Amino acid sequence: MTRKRIALGFSVLGIVLMGVDMMVTRDFFVHVGELMVASLVCLALGIFIDREKKGEAGKKSP
Repeated sequence: MTRKRIALGFSVLGIVLMGVDMMVTRDFFVHVGELMVASLVCLALGIFIDREKKGEAGKKSP
């Protein structure tokens, strides 16, 4: 359960950073490089942490 919460936190942080980037530049096609990279890294970490190992998928209990 902890991994899911950490992954959700990184994903939300990535979306928030994208929103901050949009508010700073006020343009969809122009970005602040540092914010864009930080948001993409956060989203990638969220996806990576949320992934389950091959053997763990069948071990979950309802």
